[in-house]
Amino acid sequence: MGAGRKWAVVAVALAALAGAPSVARGGDEGQLLVAKGEIPEDRLVDVAIDLFSPGVKEGDPSPLLKKGIRAAVRKSESRYVPIHLRNTLQSTGQWGAVRVAPGGASWAELLVTGTITKSNGKDLAMRVTAKDASGRVWVERDYKQGADTAAYAKDRPVDGRDPFQALYNRIANDLVRARDKRKPAELVEMRDVARLRFAAGMAPDPYAAYLVTRGKGRVGVARLPAADDPMMARVAAIRDRDQMFVDTLNEYYADFYARMDKPYDDWRAYTYEEQAALDSINRAATLKKILGGLAILGGILMDPQSDRVGVKDVLVLGGIAAIQSGFEDGKETVIHKAALTELADSFEGEVTPLLLDVDGKVVQLTGSAEAQFTQWRLLLQDIAATDAALPANINLLPMAPAEVVQP
Repeated sequence: MGAGRKWAVVAVALAALAGAPSVARGGDEGQLLVAKGEIPEDRLVDVAIDLFSPGVKEGDPSPLLKKGIRAAVRKSESRYVPIHLRNTLQSTGQWGAVRVAPGGASWAELLVTGTITKSNGKDLAMRVTAKDASGRVWVERDYKQGADTAAYAKDRPVDGRDPFQALYNRIANDLVRARDKRKPAELVEMRDVARLRFAAGMAPDPYAAYLVTRGKGRVGVARLPAADDPMMARVAAIRDRDQMFVDTLNEYYADFYARMDKPYDDWRAYTYEEQAALDSINRAATLKKILGGLAILGGILMDPQSDRVGVKDVLVLGGIAAIQSGFEDGKETVIHKAALTELADSFEGEVTPLLLDVDGKVVQLTGSAEAQFTQWRLLLQDIAATDAALPANINLLPMAPAEVVQP
């Protein structure tokens, strides 16, 4: 067989591949490990989930915009994903308190952090890390999942099914398996370290000395404070109030989640269709360009002496036409990218300012939930340092500016 005919055969084979349907990745739906009975209290680990990193640099949304996805949507997803993960963990009955803690908390018994690496309605990928208070890594891995298209069906039942629930189930199951590997003594020390790390964060002197850093950066207990230590009792009260505040913020996150749920589901459904069309066009355009190039090359290499029916001209002209068609398909991708951009809407929002009664003064926390959380932690450190009274009340009703003290 001549060189030209070989290239023609290759071109035909690739043309067949171009017409083959794409294979959708399986749902990989795992059963969520739900507690079958009451979990012993000493196995109920409290979990803090930080807001996920959106996977895009601040002030540089261009990489996402080139893909047709607004950075604002990814930032909203960085809130939505940890809230949905929290809901999934809570539904298992395997854990103690599960809270979303913006900015994280090094003193959490178990802290879960993550980065969204891909999210377009068609595919979701993220890197998740879970570390306990001592610094021991429980989970650190990449998770990827194709959308469960049944969740996008127009006649789908309103059952709250998430198209990527299988991914959340795998994370939850991995965390349960990691906890089950921990010995009782490890969980006891983890709780002591969490308690002392919070105390050291509020009052470094003297509680930092109660902790020791060991190999691999692990934090352990050097010694425990006396059972009747009055300062430790105050720190415990501050910690309880901190958890109450985080619970209040989680109510806002729950409201954010509820408001975002419907438009976000619609956005993902529409984006799935757009992304699928975009991927199909990109594949077809690329293959047409390759086929066109091979056809032209096959025509050039064909021996003129053996070409009695003008195959060479057909290959060359057909190859040029295929390349032009590929470029036309490439132009169509711009239309779909524009559609993706239009479908992406901002879910950013401010949280109602929280008003705290601290030592007889009303202190107002303003801004987003994350900003208020930061202000709160600074306020707690001041309270611990000055021995001021703990906030007696969280009043969500607006008050006159004259009655409000900024932190």
